[in-house]
Amino acid sequence: MNEHTAPEQQLKDKMYWLRKFRMAKNDKTLERMVSRAIDEYHNKTQIAAAIYLAECQRERELMLGRYLDS
Repeated sequence: MNEHTAPEQQLKDKMYWLRKFRMAKNDKTLERMVSRAIDEYHNKTQIAAAIYLAECQRERELMLGRYLDS
């Protein structure tokens, strides 16, 4: 399921975006993924907030070299 077919409620969930962003193995790839998502959902505040929170967590994970629990 991609973001074009995902229900809006699912798009508002940080964990949905975190699962997607965990595909990024480095900062540059993460930056591109987040940029693309924000370009598409910048006008939907709750979705943009979920994207931002997931981005922050994934950045911490990459920096620490591990997955964080929440």
